[in-house]
Amino acid sequence: MTGDGVNDAVALKAADIGIAMGQTGTDVCKEAADMILVKDDFYTIMAAIEEGKAIFHNIRNFVRFQLSTSIAALSLITLSTVFHFPNPLNAMQILWINIIMDGPPAQSLGVEPVDHDVLKKPPRKVTDPMIDRRLIINIITSAVVIVVGTLCVFYAEMRDGKVTPRDTTMTFTCFVFFDMFNALSCRSQTKFIFQIGFFSNRVFLISVLLSIAGQMAVIYFPPLQYVFQTEALSASGK
Repeated sequence: MTGDGVNDAVALKAADIGIAMGQTGTDVCKEAADMILVKDDFYTIMAAIEEGKAIFHNIRNFVRFQLSTSIAALSLITLSTVFHFPNPLNAMQILWINIIMDGPPAQSLGVEPVDHDVLKKPPRKVTDPMIDRRLIINIITSAVVIVVGTLCVFYAEMRDGKVTPRDTTMTFTCFVFFDMFNALSCRSQTKFIFQIGFFSNRVFLISVLLSIAGQMAVIYFPPLQYVFQTEALSASGK
């Protein structure tokens, strides 16, 4: 709701967001409003709505990525404990996933460019929760894919009944790459990555590449191999 006169004060006060004119608005109108349009330029309202919707949806993308990864890691350890499997990931590897691998991609989701389809959607209700049923389903689906894929790799690697550093390294690496693909899918709730473009968010692309480079260092750099208990992987699988 916008207004500039004394008669608009009641409506501005009752509105979810009341906007008063900064140059032509009365003092009563300004006091009743939530915001003041300093230059009386209505275009800035459109820009603010666009930015607000982008921030809201980027927060949802961030939450989806962080929760799905955390749930996947927790479920992986829980299932291994319940079914008396050896732990597929050690403590240092879990810390690496939660802090290093998830951090940069998650932060870069916050600067995702505005999706024009989002701007066409009607305003949401004030009472609508940020984490709705659809988002919960997306989070659970992503977590299930990561857990099932990682457990399948772990089971295939330990068919001989022994768990070697190579087995845990393979499982660790597969979890990380599942996580990176999850980050790609979290860039939009309604579109595929091919529709929004790989290069539309260069910050995200750089963060993912740096995360992958860090994972390669953990696998092939001897001092980090000792810390994370990993082993160099080869294309031959030996």
